[in-house]
Parts: sequence; C-alpha cells; structure tokens
Amino acid sequence: MKNETNIINTNTSVLNTHGISALPNFDATLKAADLDWEVRDEAVGGMDSGIEFPDVKMLTRSDNQTPLGIVGKDYAATDPRAFLHTQFEFAEFIGGSVHRAGFIAPASKAFAFIKVAEFDVTKVGDPCAAFIYSTDGWDGGTPRQSRLYIERLICSNGQKSKKIVASLWSAHTKNSEETYSKKWKKFLNELTTSVAAIRSDYVTLADTKMSAAQFEEFSLKLMPGESTLSTNRRGQLAELFSTGVGNAGATRWDAYNAVTEFVTHHRSYRETRNVSAETNRFLGVMETDTLNDKALAMLVS
Repeated sequence: MKNETNIINTNTSVLNTHGISALPNFDATLKAADLDWEVRDEAVGGMDSGIEFPDVKMLTRSDNQTPLGIVGKDYAATDPRAFLHTQFEFAEFIGGSVHRAGFIAPASKAFAFIKVAEFDVTKVGDPCAAFIYSTDGWDGGTPRQSRLYIERLICSNGQKSKKIVASLWSAHTKNSEETYSKKWKKFLNELTTSVAAIRSDYVTLADTKMSAAQFEEFSLKLMPGESTLSTNRRGQLAELFSTGVGNAGATRWDAYNAVTEFVTHHRSYRETRNVSAETNRFLGVMETDTLNDKALAMLVS
C-alpha cells in the first residue's frame, strides 16, 4: 500500500506494526518517522472554472506537496515537528521514553508512543506495559490528543486504550501549543491514578476463578446471537480462554486475555478506501475498539 508507514511484525504487537522505533536523537527520529516537514495551505478552487471556495483551504506537505485535507479557513494547523518534540519533552518530564513514532499518510495522522511504566499482574509474573499514545492530524477532524494504552507483554495483546479525562486534547487554534503544555501535570496525575486502577482490576481478575461453564455464559453475553459468525467467534474465544498464550482456562484474567488476544490478533479487518487492513487494525485496536472495554466491565463487575 503506497504512502503507508513501515509495516513490520504484523503477527506480533499491533503497537509495533507502524512507524519506527524511536532513536535517542530527536532529529534522527524526526526524519525516520517521516515527520520532518511543515504544513502548507492553499486556496481550493474548481478544476475548470477557476472559481475559488473562500471558506475552505487545502493543507499539503511542504516536502512533497501531498494533500493532507481540506479544512475551514480559520483552521490553524499544528507543526508535525513540534508534535514530536513535545513527545520527547513530555517523556523527559515524566522519566519515560519515546518508544515509537510515525506518520500514517492515508489518515493524515502523526502518532507517538511514550512508555511510562511496567507492572506484573500475577504472583508468578505476567508483565504489562503502559504507554501514552498521542496523535495529531491534518484532515480537519483530528485534534492533538493522548490516551493511555496497556499492552500485555507475554503475547503483545493490546489490552486497554483509554482516553483520559484530563487528556492532552488540544484543538487546532493559535494557542494550541501553550494549551497543550499547561495540561501536562493534570494529565500525569490522572495517568498515574489510571494505571494503578487498571493494575488493581487486572490483579482482581487473576485472583478470581472462572469455570468453562461460566466462561460460556460470559461469552454469550459478550457476543450474543446464534448466527454462524457469532457462534464461530465464541468458539474462538473459548479456545483462547484455555490455550491462548499464558492462559489456563481457570480465571477471569484468562477470560479477559482471550478477548484481547482475539481483538489484537484474530479479528478480521478489511482494506477500506486505500487504507490497508493492517492500518485499520492498528487504528481499531488503538482508538475505536469497544469489545475489550465491554469485556473488562463485565468481568470486574
């Protein structure tokens, strides 16, 4: 698929399928992540008539003139270089590290992951890592924002993606950079609280027994219906409950991991509008998935 970021290790971590591993040097990361350009704008006109549309403008990349999106005339585009620089600053501020960064051309979206913590769930050790997943975009509908992302390291399951209430959300306005930086401490406080709460939920799941019959009841509520598709999906979940990586079919933790492994590695994603299936999987797991959240809410209740 042309103009997409590097796609590697598609059968392992969704986190690692796009962009590049960040380098200690900011400038090297900027170039390798395809973010070393500025946003230009130009008038939007009719193809033959020459008539211009005064209320909108087109955004393009300064390096290759590739269109990014058509936006309102008052839209103040942020700088991709400044976006990445802010991620490095924030990582230094919290004692973390920029893990990956990149640009997804079909979505006109830049992203970065900052690794902020690791924690074990069970007494025998089942490590998870917490990341801040931040994005910025130039399609007219993507503000700069950040969310918490949890990944189970034993099998690279994308487990939890949560937009934090005290988010580093920032609309495209003239003061967006200043607004973004002012929210750092509030965001960090909520991030710390959220990681602790999620870890507590995970430990509770690992300590709560679940039988095969209880899992069957759970999966039927999670994926109701008697269609062949629904039945097959519940069958996949049952298999993952017992034989998924690190699972023994014995606890609610195994049940949750069955769902997250299904979402991250087994659920099908289609190619849509020149966006590859792998990109749709990446964006789905990171931003729009609801099955993980539904499963976790059911299991901890």
